[in-house]
Amino acid sequence: MDYDTDETEDLHFIELLAPGAPTLHAGVTGPGMVYLRGDLHPLGAATALIKAAREHVPYAAVSAVNVLFPADWLRGECAHDMDRLRVIANMEAMVRGART
Repeated sequence: MDYDTDETEDLHFIELLAPGAPTLHAGVTGPGMVYLRGDLHPLGAATALIKAAREHVPYAAVSAVNVLFPADWLRGECAHDMDRLRVIANMEAMVRGART
């Protein structure tokens, strides 16, 4: 997937709340691209940030340690891990449901 990093667009932040769990941040653009936490990446958020920068993948820094990446990109990075793919699919569905 090609990402055009020369353009900017608004990212609407969403907090996902679950009983007994810390607040998770996600985001969605106007056209509907979902952004999820970098720690879903199999090699962790720091490696995801390095890879994303090298591949010109857009990202949004929520804080110094919490970075959001496009769900499509994370899905591609996790193609070999069915558990992570299920988590990504569920989080993406929650974000899309929160958007409506």
